[in-house]
Amino acid sequence: IRVVVIPCVGDDEYATRQMMALDRSVGGNGRAEDVPFVLKPRSDVEYGTARRRSKGYFTFGEPAKALLETYDEMNENGLFLDLLYGAPAWSLLLQHWRTTYDNNDRHGSDCPIAGRQVMYVHSGGLEGIASQLTRYKHKGLMDARTIQLS
Repeated sequence: IRVVVIPCVGDDEYATRQMMALDRSVGGNGRAEDVPFVLKPRSDVEYGTARRRSKGYFTFGEPAKALLETYDEMNENGLFLDLLYGAPAWSLLLQHWRTTYDNNDRHGSDCPIAGRQVMYVHSGGLEGIASQLTRYKHKGLMDARTIQLS
């Protein structure tokens, strides 16, 4: 089993510091090599200007077209996500998954999930989806009719 952390707040450095602090809080040494692998945005993916400034990470809570696309795609496939944590996590996860399979690299030399089954642990709730969808509407990323159908 390989545990992979996907940063939804902050970046890989922040997630590593959080994991090291968690390790220390339960009696560990807090060394970087003792914490889970932190999945980073792929360097070969075009992110757009705003995400390029943040090393490919989404700004937490900020509506983004890519997040809405991931949210819709996963909902269509029976996995219901929230827009704050679930959609950013799956957006990054799918980035790695698709690049590995699009390049026919089933062993994924640089992909920590290549050739593995994935168990996604969603540790949040879905209660905030309605308010998040409203924020997407105000940003012009979706219309009111779509929100009512979601």
